[in-house]
Amino acid sequence: MTTLNDVIHLLPDALRSVGPRLALDLVCTAAVVNGIYLRRYPRRDYAFTYWLLNLVTFGVAAALSGMRVEMGLSLGLFAVFGIMRYRTEAMRIRDLTYLFVAIGLAILNGVASTPEALVRVAITDVALLGMVLYLEFGAARRMDSVTVRYDRLELLDHNRKAELIDDLSARLGVRCERAFVQSVDLMHDSVELVVTFRPAEDR
Repeated sequence: MTTLNDVIHLLPDALRSVGPRLALDLVCTAAVVNGIYLRRYPRRDYAFTYWLLNLVTFGVAAALSGMRVEMGLSLGLFAVFGIMRYRTEAMRIRDLTYLFVAIGLAILNGVASTPEALVRVAITDVALLGMVLYLEFGAARRMDSVTVRYDRLELLDHNRKAELIDDLSARLGVRCERAFVQSVDLMHDSVELVVTFRPAEDR
């Protein structure tokens, strides 16, 4: 039977085993959530979700890292957490991607049970952070899109494309680049357009 003294004696070994992995996970998650996501999208409710899901997933991954588990179980764990969606509101693809990043970081850092594995995971973490930075702040991150219901059907004529873009830009208050029809509602004389635009800070 394990006593309190046994737990106290095991605590230093547990800290040496989990501490570096947890520290790496916290640093990477802080860089993604606080350093990147909240700067671009000030959704603190989502940041709350990312942090807690990251820590819970890390705890599960770290607990399983010393056991013999099948690859299918590991992938299943990722899938179960990954498909979780709060039904009170739909998540944008970009927000959902950050959710996957938070969960992926937790699993990567949680299963690195040896120094060699920790070094490999650290390299992967740096590459992931670099890619997120590039996509959000670099040349690749210059466009966004939104779905809108539009009522001026006469501007959908191919010859009036410039007028359509100007009207959308004026209404949305952003610099629109392209628009294509996603669905048509003839009963209400409207269409759903997917509009690609440049965010206000990039104008």
